[in-house]
Amino acid sequence: MNRRDFIKLGGASLMASSMFRLGQALANSPAQNSNYKALVCVFLYGGMDNHDTIIPYDAPSYTQWASHRQSLLGKYTTPRTQANLLPIATPGRFDSRRFALPPELAGLAGLYQQNKVAVVGNVGPLLRPVTASMIAQDTARLPARLFSHNDQQSTWMSGAAEGAQFGWGGLMNDALMTQGLTGNTPFNAITTADGALWLTGKQTAPYHVSDGQAATIEALEEFDHHPELIAHFSNQAQNSQNLLQQDLTNAINNAYEANSQFNTAQTNTTVTLPEFPATGLGKQLQTVGKSIAARQQLGASRQVYVVAMGGFDTHSGQAQNLPKLQATLDSALVAFNNAMESLGLSEQVTLFTASDFGRTLAINGDGTDHGWAGHHFVMGGAVNGGTIFGDIPKSELNHELDAGGGRLIPTTSVDQYAASLGQWMGLDTGTLNGIFPNLAHFNGPLSLFK
Repeated sequence: MNRRDFIKLGGASLMASSMFRLGQALANSPAQNSNYKALVCVFLYGGMDNHDTIIPYDAPSYTQWASHRQSLLGKYTTPRTQANLLPIATPGRFDSRRFALPPELAGLAGLYQQNKVAVVGNVGPLLRPVTASMIAQDTARLPARLFSHNDQQSTWMSGAAEGAQFGWGGLMNDALMTQGLTGNTPFNAITTADGALWLTGKQTAPYHVSDGQAATIEALEEFDHHPELIAHFSNQAQNSQNLLQQDLTNAINNAYEANSQFNTAQTNTTVTLPEFPATGLGKQLQTVGKSIAARQQLGASRQVYVVAMGGFDTHSGQAQNLPKLQATLDSALVAFNNAMESLGLSEQVTLFTASDFGRTLAINGDGTDHGWAGHHFVMGGAVNGGTIFGDIPKSELNHELDAGGGRLIPTTSVDQYAASLGQWMGLDTGTLNGIFPNLAHFNGPLSLFK
């Protein structure tokens, strides 16, 4: 590892202390709060089953869908009968077709009907538009290493397979800083779990938070943050000619100051948020909510967050496991919506879901296998809610959008999905084309926002 790489690694949760003073100045500006916006990515690790998220509801489509999953459907605790599904308003372009959500997503179904949630259908990584015929004729340009967990997680976050350096969330924050839409503060890009790649830009590093608090230096905690011990760490490199030692000392100093500022901001923020579920995802989104409540003290006028939830690789036990995962997702997202409304920030905070990939329509006996495109949710007061963007292909096999076994070929690219979010954050077309070089091969961003 060279010195530049070391500095970048050391800055994973750190920035120079001069940024804190800039952040504090921004926090005192009246315009800072009114201009505030945040994106919250909920990454669902393992590959969420799109075919059991947006379910066909009209009688012919439901019958066709159920015929492909008949032996699996009978194993659900709450049967996936039409009577148990939650119908949602369907755009007229789908003609007589109708769609519903499973019973475990009742909260999201309600928010959809209130125009606070939208669905983005059949979205996934693409370099160019693709059909099944093009794949069969070997004329399609395909993303690298499709159907691989690590590679497709990376591709969703960065546009490239595993080993990518920069994610589009981090690159968007770089651009927001360049355009003066946010200050250069370590609290622009925060992760509560995983997904650090998505937050990594050329100038942006992910700031790690756990259980509502910044990380601490355990050695200092053992000695009650004794001033002499802190001074020892802070002054190690004063007389050193060793560049690596200087960098390490600077990283420690910046970490200590950043973490102190974050924790102080949390302590001094007295708002009471609505209750969150005591689940891993619920706690992460509660942490995000508290951080957003402290945005003025943190000096951030634009923020990007990532939270994570695993368990969606449902090769087996899908009927037992997926409903629990869906219920966990539903309760956490509803709680977060309530929190943003209580802060008066619903129109300034947008949450969206992402995942490795969708899953096959065909079942393997007790579950489903890796797919490609998926269906995702976008939530917030600024969203053009109560509708479906993109496509929901029919629940059939061997059509032009089937890569095999009901693995849906995307008709909306991740670049379009992501650029829509970046556009809402304030980035112009030229900047978005630089971040998403494949965007020019599609119809541009979606009209996700009012």
